[in-house]
Amino acid sequence: MPDERDIAIELMKQNKFQEALQIFLWLLEKNADDWSIYYMTGQCYRFTNRFPEAVNYLTEAASLNPADPQIFLALGIALQLTENYELAIEKLEQALRLEPRLVLAYNSIGLTYRKLGSFRKAIEWYDKAAECIVSLVSEEVHKDRAKCYRDAIVDGKKVAIILPYVLEKTHEMLRSDPAYAIVMNNIGVCLIELGDIDAASEKFRESIEFIPNGYNFPDPFKNLESIS
Repeated sequence: MPDERDIAIELMKQNKFQEALQIFLWLLEKNADDWSIYYMTGQCYRFTNRFPEAVNYLTEAASLNPADPQIFLALGIALQLTENYELAIEKLEQALRLEPRLVLAYNSIGLTYRKLGSFRKAIEWYDKAAECIVSLVSEEVHKDRAKCYRDAIVDGKKVAIILPYVLEKTHEMLRSDPAYAIVMNNIGVCLIELGDIDAASEKFRESIEFIPNGYNFPDPFKNLESIS
């Protein structure tokens, strides 16, 4: 038989956050030092649009477990939703110090700067998000070196020639997840604000190119149409 914690987690997976919240609050009465319950309680508050409560519980989770980047990511997002932008950036940067390849943290910092009206700064962070995504994909692609390179002798020297597989597989993997398309669209939105319509158009087209098959993401189409 599943215990109450497992039941609450399953309710979260079903997006039944209010039902899960009641169980987590009950569990906290018996487990006041359990950071994970504070974390999940905070997430339930966040997804039921009760952002100040989310901040309170996620802050407690972070104090109990300051080594978990996911807590600081969630706390940063919750702070952003309460319009506490400067502190949100601080917590999101803390998440990245703990896990430098946390793509969502880069993207969330970009969004926070965008909300502040600092569009160039936002683009810098969105670019970092894109670089992180490409780096993770490239690392995965290059695991099979035999498919990526062919050894050859050029001018008497042994060199590795990059095979078409690298580009094809990289493109395929970037289209397997919506993250890259979303970041490109976000950059395009900032470029519109900066008045660079041509560059924005390029980003929206790139975003459209990398939307995964079957994924509903109309934003770059609408944005491109609005400036055409």
